[in-house]
Amino acid sequence: MPAAAPPHASTGWRLAPARRVLAVVWVVVVGFFGVLLAVAQSTEGPLDDPDPAFQRPGFLDVGGLPTGAPDINDVSYDGHRTVVFFTGERGTETCGALSDESFGDDVQLVVVAPSPVECSPTAVTVGDPTLAASFGLRTPRGGGAAVGYAIVDADGMIRYRTLDPEFLTLLGEVRTVLGAVS
Repeated sequence: MPAAAPPHASTGWRLAPARRVLAVVWVVVVGFFGVLLAVAQSTEGPLDDPDPAFQRPGFLDVGGLPTGAPDINDVSYDGHRTVVFFTGERGTETCGALSDESFGDDVQLVVVAPSPVECSPTAVTVGDPTLAASFGLRTPRGGGAAVGYAIVDADGMIRYRTLDPEFLTLLGEVRTVLGAVS
């Protein structure tokens, strides 16, 4: 007497009903996420701009910008792009990092610290921690001083501002933004 075939052998390539349901669900889910991926990749957003200066959302002229920059003693915005660094307690460290960088001849640097610090001849230091609020920088979520930077164009208009405690490691980003501001 020939050996009996196993029960699943008679079904051939067909799956058991429970497995068929799982396979259909899997195909539907994969298809759904595939469609979502296709839609997401076909839409153009702020991160898709070929110019790096515009690749971050809210980068330039967003959130009430441009707006006039507040007056700072010994700083004239006329004809100069200006980067105002808000350093918190890291004023000396910021001045040291800026002395090794070049932002161009038409760019003036301002370092705002709780008290004036000795800085390179290319940067003006200001001991006024309240200036951050005047530039529209928010108080950090964790409290403390606002640490970041603002970029002012040659007409004295604030074009970009950000809280960024790591700006010293991202000075190339500051140069990129400056490239988009005239």
